[in-house]
Amino acid sequence: AVFKNVQNIRPYVKNLLIENFGELINRNKWIFAKTMPEIPHYYIVRDSLSENDKKLFDEFNMFIRKNGYATKFYSKQYTYFNIGRYRYWVIENILNRTKLK
Repeated sequence: AVFKNVQNIRPYVKNLLIENFGELINRNKWIFAKTMPEIPHYYIVRDSLSENDKKLFDEFNMFIRKNGYATKFYSKQYTYFNIGRYRYWVIENILNRTKLK
C-alpha cells in the first residue's frame, strides 16, 4: 500500500513510524538550504550523523521509497512522504524536509 502521508495510516503504524524515525528527525540539527531561499527547505547530511542515526537514515530512506508518493520537481521526479507538518524526501545522502502548505 502507498501512504500519501502519515495521517492516512493506522494509528499503530503511525506510532511506530514516529517512534522509529522521530529520533532521527528530532535529534539532529536541520540546516537551512541557503542556496535555494526561493524554495525554503532544510536538510541533514547522512555523513554528519552518528552510526545509529546513519542506520535510521537508511531505514527512513527505504521507507520513503516504498511508501511515499512520486511527484515531479522541475524535470526530476522524487518520492516524498509527509509526517505531521513536513514533507520529507532523500536525494543521494541528503534527507530534506519542507513545511507543508
